[in-house]
Amino acid sequence: MKTILVPIDFSDYSMHGAEAAVILAKKTGAVLHLLNVILKTDYFISGNPMFNTLPATYLLENSGENLKEAALKNLERMSRKSLFKGINVKYSVRTSAVVHTEIIKCSNEINAELVVIGSKGSSGIKNILLGSTAERVVRFSERPVLVIPSKLKSRQIRPIVFASDFHDEAYGIFPYVRMFAKILSADIHLLKINTIDQFNSTRDNIKIMNDFNKYFKTKCKVIIYDAFMKEEGILHYSGDVNAGLIALGTHGKKGLMRFFRPDISGGMVRLSQKPILVVNIKKFKLKNDIR
Repeated sequence: MKTILVPIDFSDYSMHGAEAAVILAKKTGAVLHLLNVILKTDYFISGNPMFNTLPATYLLENSGENLKEAALKNLERMSRKSLFKGINVKYSVRTSAVVHTEIIKCSNEINAELVVIGSKGSSGIKNILLGSTAERVVRFSERPVLVIPSKLKSRQIRPIVFASDFHDEAYGIFPYVRMFAKILSADIHLLKINTIDQFNSTRDNIKIMNDFNKYFKTKCKVIIYDAFMKEEGILHYSGDVNAGLIALGTHGKKGLMRFFRPDISGGMVRLSQKPILVVNIKKFKLKNDIR
């Protein structure tokens, strides 16, 4: 892992993400790129033409430059904190009308191998309907995203619960999850949630997961967990074993498609108080492609 992108808005939540990124950077030697995105407004203030005042667009642009300069100074001061001692830290400030789009754009430009973002999850009906910035980054990013919802209680992020159906797509993203586990010296629990609408017999589930272990020559713990909803099962099991991290795959659904083909990653980002690693399935090969 060479480059990690860390979006920063100077809140406590974003610092939780930075702290987690530091742990990974110290273990891998990765460069940390701190990014602050200033929300750009696409409106203007009308003035009285009878008065000789500066144009509103000039005032807004000037204000934006002042904000950018202040943000750069804050990032520069932040990079000198003891938290980042011994780490190669870069930083930048951008302006955009859509924050998550700029984060994803930056991750592609610097070829980040991981985006680490702090999140406060949902708070009220507005966030449930519109989604947090972290949820939108997870949904649209083709690069793996690690969401940190709260301050880490320990520098030991383990064990890792990899929740999946363990069909072809899981074979493509598991090598990344396994690499992540190796960095953290963590065991992996393979978790399959058995729901009423997607039910498989215990015999069939065990075979699917044992075949998965055999394919990768691993001996990961295999768990089949019955629940009414996948999110519920993942959260309950992860709590039972005090997991340090939950790993998921996502199809990165956009628009109306995500309402008709369930993708649990967004719901997990809103609900979980544990770190969530989300890997976009489209970015990685299927089982038949990695033989």
